[in-house]
Amino acid sequence: MGEFSKRIGEIGEEIVVEFLSLIGWYQPVRNFDIPSIEPDKHGKQNHGVDGYFHYKSPMIARTLENVLYSVKYSKDKYPNSPVEKFKEYYRDLGMAIESFKKSDLRAKTANNSSEIETTFDRGIIFWINNVDDDSQDILLKLFKIEAPKDFNHDGIFLVDNKKIEFFFNAIEFAKRKFPGKQIEFSYFSTGLNSDNLSVRNGTIMPVQYLSSNIIPMKIQTDTDKNTLILCSKENFEQDELLKLTGLAKNIGGNFQSQTILAFPDYNRLQHEQLVDAAKQTFEEASFTNSLTVENFNPNFRNN
Repeated sequence: MGEFSKRIGEIGEEIVVEFLSLIGWYQPVRNFDIPSIEPDKHGKQNHGVDGYFHYKSPMIARTLENVLYSVKYSKDKYPNSPVEKFKEYYRDLGMAIESFKKSDLRAKTANNSSEIETTFDRGIIFWINNVDDDSQDILLKLFKIEAPKDFNHDGIFLVDNKKIEFFFNAIEFAKRKFPGKQIEFSYFSTGLNSDNLSVRNGTIMPVQYLSSNIIPMKIQTDTDKNTLILCSKENFEQDELLKLTGLAKNIGGNFQSQTILAFPDYNRLQHEQLVDAAKQTFEEASFTNSLTVENFNPNFRNN
């Protein structure tokens, strides 16, 4: 039983590493210990960390993002009442981040990073399982809970089956549409990244996007042509379409040659008239004429 549990854990970590490479987080530091800064409070001498990655934030100027992640992978379905289990995972990672803030690894990373004024230390819990028909939305069940506040960190994100599947399918959709082309993420304007040094697109997906239901991507299709793709985790509805269309117009500055909006359930036969009606609410024909709506999930209808 011990070997089987170990194998389940190994599979989970490989899935997460594959996902991280998909979002530009290559070669994270994996499977290491951080000495506890308060063994009595934490109840342990060391914290085992599944992985660590850092990058210069494109969302907040002159800011370093340190991210520790924890992988919780199981052969079983999510519990019907996930709150206590989530709080346990949250506390464990929160303690690790609290100790990481005083660690040699953090200090070394900071010393090797130039033009940094602020550092955030965040976490990700990858709570995923190997059950194909587990349709529970863990994020929805945990939406209103009050997370433990006993430990010093700058925020912890939760990624469940539904969320990781969304990102996998959305990014793979872009790769299928434009094989061999570089997929970049477009960075929303936050008011904190508006200086001239802030980049607008890049290969690293910011950790903040893990809490979003929209993923924006840009592909340079030719020397002077580029395509903006916005994928939504939400099902197709006219209000969601209008929101995405407005967002695409703003984020692209109308400089993109083509705009693709993609949903998990878009069906041309059922939804095309709604798309045509939505386009009429936007006056710029140069924008709407180059806008298409598609389904990002692979199936025989949209291959």
